[in-house]
Amino acid sequence: MESKKLASFFEEDLCIFGLRSKKKISVLQEMVRHLASVGRISDERFIMEMLKNRESLGSTGLGMGVAFPHGRSLAIKDLTVLFARSANGVEFESQDGEPTNIFFLILAPSDRGADTYLALLSELIGIIQKPKKLESLLAVKDHASLIKILGGEES
Repeated sequence: MESKKLASFFEEDLCIFGLRSKKKISVLQEMVRHLASVGRISDERFIMEMLKNRESLGSTGLGMGVAFPHGRSLAIKDLTVLFARSANGVEFESQDGEPTNIFFLILAPSDRGADTYLALLSELIGIIQKPKKLESLLAVKDHASLIKILGGEES
């Protein structure tokens, strides 16, 4: 996936640069509420249940301060990615036991677009494995900076 294509998934109204929640479920609720407030989802309760069910299988907190909560459902019309950042970190039951600061919430239709969904996830995981990119993400405070990090040159 080209970096410009990756950056195109991150719309300005789908970013939260100052998460207020401090706990796992409340972070998920804050992100889902945001998606509903900008008209990206219509059934908050359904999406929350889907995300909670996914988390019950194992935390999507991969470590290094990053989590990828995600789900696929027929109730989701279009691939939607929300970026969220918590300055202080959240206890998210991550694999390394450390607080999580960066969240990439990915929701996708279950009946189509699997290739794009997997390519997006793969590209994001590749980015967080680059120390300079991860450090930049942990400090990002606005949409323009996020797009530069995601679409900029290799670090």
